[in-house]
Amino acid sequence: MLWLHLGMPKTGSTALQGYVRKNTAALAEVGLRYMETGRSRPERPTRLAISHNIIAFHLNQAKSADDPFREPMFREYQAHSDQTCLVSSEMFYGCDLQKLAQIFTEIPSRDLRITFYCRRYSDFFEADYKQRAKNGRLALGGSTYICDLLDRIKANPEIYSFSAKMMKIRAAFPGVTVVPLMYERAEMVRGHVVDDFMSRIGVNLPEGSPPDQPSNQSQSRAASEAFGVVSRAMGRKQSRQLRRRVIDDPVMVRRHDVLEPQERAWLDDFLAKQDVEFRQEFFSDRKELFSPARLSAEDQMFRRDTPEEYEALRKASEVVFRMALEG
Repeated sequence: MLWLHLGMPKTGSTALQGYVRKNTAALAEVGLRYMETGRSRPERPTRLAISHNIIAFHLNQAKSADDPFREPMFREYQAHSDQTCLVSSEMFYGCDLQKLAQIFTEIPSRDLRITFYCRRYSDFFEADYKQRAKNGRLALGGSTYICDLLDRIKANPEIYSFSAKMMKIRAAFPGVTVVPLMYERAEMVRGHVVDDFMSRIGVNLPEGSPPDQPSNQSQSRAASEAFGVVSRAMGRKQSRQLRRRVIDDPVMVRRHDVLEPQERAWLDDFLAKQDVEFRQEFFSDRKELFSPARLSAEDQMFRRDTPEEYEALRKASEVVFRMALEG
């Protein structure tokens, strides 16, 4: 069986891929093959395999119809078809699925499974915003970008809808079984994406792994926007290096500070209505696809363009710029 993990962004794909790559040998002993096709460049087979898969880059950049991955993927699968095989990339979720399907045309549909985690709409919105902000990729001002994106979702809910994504997957991979998973940490095996994912695909983790890992604290919107200034001025590499440092300042860590409470409630409710059939097919035991968001009293009072938020951005900027100057 080959599992194709589409890796919806901001659902722990990087942690999963990093763990599997670092523990390839131990996992092979319990029956998991982390496919190397697409993780090492065809022209340099001696290069160490990377954690994620570069097939999506090829699909986005290829100018010809020639596919350097289809035959190697099939040959590798044939050699390991008695194991549970895994291909994973967070870029697969948003790539051209028709092109992606061509990579796997030699593998029988009965041998293929497609999976991805579904994250609460408003949480994904916030995480995606902060990722764009800290990489300096917000073309518009923060509030303008947020309001424009909400308007786009209202006009075209397919850009966030899981039902729409399922239609595209099934059109590209006819006859293939699709197994969506829920990205709710409280419901995950041991509260960890690695344990949860492996249990879903039927792989018993080697004894004593993975080690308990605290979930990453969410950087605040103010911190993300301050790091974005560094990204634009000094480059993303410098910004990433700074973000890896532990920062003991409450202004740098916060959740629920992108969408205002009424926006969050509207987004989750609006998109849940688009995905009723999706929930009924795959999660019929749930009355709602996602449990109601639990907002603190402070979260419920949050408004973006206020003196308090401008002050938070000023403080976060001072912290980040001081870090940059210290090297």
